[in-house]
Amino acid sequence: MPKMTDQELLGVVDAEFASAMGIAGGEISTERARAWKYYLSEPIGNEVNGQSQVVTSDVAEVVDGIMPSLLRLFTTADNLVSFDPVGPEDEEVAAQESDYVNYIFFKRNDAFMILYTWFFDALVQKNGIVKAWYETTEKTTTESYTGLTQEELFSLLSDEDVKPIERSEDVDDNGQVLHDIVVQRTCDEGRFVVENVPPDEYRISGDSRGLNPSQARMVGQEREVRRADLLSMGFDRAIVEKLPSVGAKNRSSEQLARNNKTDENSVDTAEFWNQMVLVRDAYILVDYEGTGRLERRKVMTAGNEVLENEPADSQPFHIISAKPLPHKHFGSCPAEAVMDVQEVSTTLLRQTLDNLYHSNNPGHAIAERGIGDNTLDDLLTRRVGGITRFAGNPAEVYMPLTVPFTAGATFPMLEYFDKVKRDRTGVHADSDGLNPDALKNVQQSVMGQAFDISRLKIEAIARIFAETGIKSLFLHLHELILKHQDKKSVVKLRNQWVEVDPTSWRDRFDMTVNIGLGIGSRDQNRLTLESIKQIQSELVAGGGMNLLVTPKNLYNTAAEFVKNAHLKDPSKYFTDPGDQKAPPPSDQQQQMQKQQQDLMQYQQQLDAKAQQLKEQQIMLDHQVELAKLKEAQEKREDALMVAMQGLKNDLLEIHAKYGAAAGG
Repeated sequence: MPKMTDQELLGVVDAEFASAMGIAGGEISTERARAWKYYLSEPIGNEVNGQSQVVTSDVAEVVDGIMPSLLRLFTTADNLVSFDPVGPEDEEVAAQESDYVNYIFFKRNDAFMILYTWFFDALVQKNGIVKAWYETTEKTTTESYTGLTQEELFSLLSDEDVKPIERSEDVDDNGQVLHDIVVQRTCDEGRFVVENVPPDEYRISGDSRGLNPSQARMVGQEREVRRADLLSMGFDRAIVEKLPSVGAKNRSSEQLARNNKTDENSVDTAEFWNQMVLVRDAYILVDYEGTGRLERRKVMTAGNEVLENEPADSQPFHIISAKPLPHKHFGSCPAEAVMDVQEVSTTLLRQTLDNLYHSNNPGHAIAERGIGDNTLDDLLTRRVGGITRFAGNPAEVYMPLTVPFTAGATFPMLEYFDKVKRDRTGVHADSDGLNPDALKNVQQSVMGQAFDISRLKIEAIARIFAETGIKSLFLHLHELILKHQDKKSVVKLRNQWVEVDPTSWRDRFDMTVNIGLGIGSRDQNRLTLESIKQIQSELVAGGGMNLLVTPKNLYNTAAEFVKNAHLKDPSKYFTDPGDQKAPPPSDQQQQMQKQQQDLMQYQQQLDAKAQQLKEQQIMLDHQVELAKLKEAQEKREDALMVAMQGLKNDLLEIHAKYGAAAGG
């Protein structure tokens, strides 16, 4: 087969995007737009004029209740991920690689907001998406030099990145020519970028059957980019000028749901270079070369133009889902689990309020005749302590329409659906603000079990995030660093300045995500640390320093106290003894060690003597047994000899008797 043309490749990309999951107007997009509206507690569409239109916030309560736990789990560890060494000699290198990859994510990117947005999208919009790549930008600076010699000037201008702007010469008192010069230095500056992708821009092949986008035939992003930004990316001006723009009228329902305020919506602009162009970034498996073998390529298109087409080692998207569904790419989310609860709760609360309104402000029954205009005006104008004027007897022409208060019967239903919400999501607010008096008659084990079950549901979400998108993102960052950073750099890792050389790294595939699940609350951790500290203090007081407890052990306990208080930097409060050699033991400790050694030697001697006595006893028992056997044998032999002698005598007598008779 011949190699694909640009128009053929463009047709393949357009076909993939047209049939992709997540397109505007599709079921997934519609469901995500609906979830956005429920999170923002917008009207649900069944409102009636003149009646209560309040909307409960069950979806927001669940999402906002889960988010703090997730952020605490993923942002409080020293290293969010740790690469596993492949041998004893790889321990130090693997530790440095772990520190540096965490440094790139947390220090070189806005990590907290990336994680917050990523988790929020997964809790509300089915899947959360981030994109990671290496970006090179051109940086230009202006530098001024004065009093340069001819050699210094030549050395400066020999740099290909330097371009002179202004230049002047002067002669000093010694007759030497000196140069003043202003130059412009242009260099490429690279950085590792992690960025959230709005779910409405994300596309993936319609037949994808797993959460990992690397297994999909096509994964990409459909986004709006300014014409000026396309120029800054290096694309041809003539091509950019003829690309069609995207107007505000073409926004999807999902985009409108996200930008729910009128002053947040995009508007058309008359300024040409500020106009938005629809750009598609596709990472697609295609037989571009016509060899019969599929290869992954990065293809960027806009309008009828292929802006970029190059081989791609991997795709840059990383996905998390709070509840992945088997054999499906898009999972479920806590927002969807309580949207029906919010609708029912909203309806019940509206009915309760309407009943209360009518009970407090009943209607009126009046006779058609006998009511003057003043009376009617007074009845229609309701105010506290108001006066109603009647021309005659009010009892004959007026009667208030009493509405019974029945809303109290809805309170158990509201409590029931609140329990349904807790059971589905694990968000349990009953522990907030509890005091010991409220719990004194409740078994602690029962309460603990209830809270543990609720916490486990949130921890399950955290573990799913860790084992899917978090792990793949950090493995990808490691791959990008290994591929693009070919120079050494000096960075501060673990409060020390170290030199990092990624050119000496190796490929990594095994990694652990450190999110501290099951470690309990800070109060529980503090109590555990207090117990450890007490044991260490008792051992030190009893002369166990450098025997069972070392300075490093004491520092580790103190450092955990600091971390448990979320202060993060133990070095501000305690000095790490590191791997320094422990000081020699004191005279008392040496004496104790000698006594222990003597006791061990004495015990060994006793054991040896006991073993020797045991062996001697065995030998003696054996000898006694042999003597008994020998004595019994001798007795048997003597008895046999006596029997033989008697038999011999009997034979002699018989011979003598019968022999004499024969002779006679």
